[in-house]
Amino acid sequence: MDKYKEIKSLPDDYMEDSLLCNYNYDGYHDYLEINNCMIKSCDFSKTTFQGLDIENSEIIDSNLSNLDLTEHSFKKVKFTNCNLVGVNFCDSHLEDVEFNNCNIRYSNFNSTHLRNIKFIDCILKEASFMEVKWKNLNYSNCDLDSIEFYKTKLEGLDVSDSSITNIKVPVTELRGLIVSVDQALSLSTLLGIKIK
Repeated sequence: MDKYKEIKSLPDDYMEDSLLCNYNYDGYHDYLEINNCMIKSCDFSKTTFQGLDIENSEIIDSNLSNLDLTEHSFKKVKFTNCNLVGVNFCDSHLEDVEFNNCNIRYSNFNSTHLRNIKFIDCILKEASFMEVKWKNLNYSNCDLDSIEFYKTKLEGLDVSDSSITNIKVPVTELRGLIVSVDQALSLSTLLGIKIK
């Protein structure tokens, strides 16, 4: 943490080489660019960001639930132990982003562009991934129960060590999805197959 200068509140438009801890913000914030920062134990759940671009930064133990992050950009960002329930990432660009031990339930990733994304030990129950364009997407030990994929290419996506109970995906889009034997049996119900 020595490489950061500690600040007590969000700046107007640009934040760099800073540490923001134990900060709660309730209100509207115009465009904010964050570069090479650490945000720790903060609550932005009652915040509206008109524009938010984050690069080379870490967000730890923070609450971002229900944020509308439509058309925002995240590059080289690591989220650890964060509450991201209901976050709207629609039409956003995420590159080299890692979500570690985060609750991302009910979040909307529709029409996002995802490149080099890792979800590790995350809860993504009932999240939506419609019309997502992705390259190098990784789910490791995640809860993907009732997750929805639609018009999203799944070929090469490995979900074999994650829970996928009640996954919602058109049968035609299952081609090339990498699953475990047990998952394959449960997915057979989507095909109308009855196993004796």
